[in-house]
Amino acid sequence: MSIFKTSDNVELNFHLYGTGKPLILITGFGGYQEVWTKQVSYLRKIGYSVLTYDHRNMGKSQRTAKGQSLERLTKDLIELLSFLKITRATFIGHSMGGSIIYNLLKIKPQIIDIAVIIDQSPYMLNTKSWHYGFMNFTLENYQDLTLLAPQVHETLHGIDSSVMTELLPAKIAYPFDRKANLDLLREHVQLDWRTIIKCSSQKMIIFAAEKSPYYPFQFANWMAERNPQITAAIVPNCGHDIMAEVPQQFNQLLRHFLLLNHYLPQ
Repeated sequence: MSIFKTSDNVELNFHLYGTGKPLILITGFGGYQEVWTKQVSYLRKIGYSVLTYDHRNMGKSQRTAKGQSLERLTKDLIELLSFLKITRATFIGHSMGGSIIYNLLKIKPQIIDIAVIIDQSPYMLNTKSWHYGFMNFTLENYQDLTLLAPQVHETLHGIDSSVMTELLPAKIAYPFDRKANLDLLREHVQLDWRTIIKCSSQKMIIFAAEKSPYYPFQFANWMAERNPQITAAIVPNCGHDIMAEVPQQFNQLLRHFLLLNHYLPQ
């Protein structure tokens, strides 16, 4: 276990594994770095260096009321990378972790070799002209709807048993307080990254779950159609937590994409 203290004195728990080209794994809202268990073991085995960490107020990191914004979470990551002397990497973000990557594309694109987004639409509020938002959230109702956790199953068949073996003890030992993070969630829901997506020059792959309970998978096709640097990968027979529900399939797709874009392990 390693600890990094941010510029506003919040302790973040992180793990840096292996050597080789760096891959940064970023969890979503209420996430735990243990969700990447199968990616860490696989990517280390084939020669990459892998960084996992818990956001402030989540997982093993310090509980605090400070910095409840995506901007602050992005700054936390930038500071952690500076501490570790990582100047450029491939970033892999799940759900809200994908939005942190969208923000990096906006404020510090030079740090990104390749951006990998897992089931995170670039805009979460549905409108008359945008149908790829989060469930039935709109500008008019999201304040009320965010008060309670969605009553759906995030996965289609459950999280892989070997991932759950690592994830469950962390969730029990370090429970997530949804109410304490509502400000972060409400800000996250409102952010619109569509212009950034259209203008970005970075290589991106967007993994969308065909059976996601949160987003219509077609958002990935929308992104790919508007930027030639973006590849859409629609993953069948799984829900929102693609990398934890079908880890072997996800790992093979990820490896193929990394090698296709010459992001070799060593």
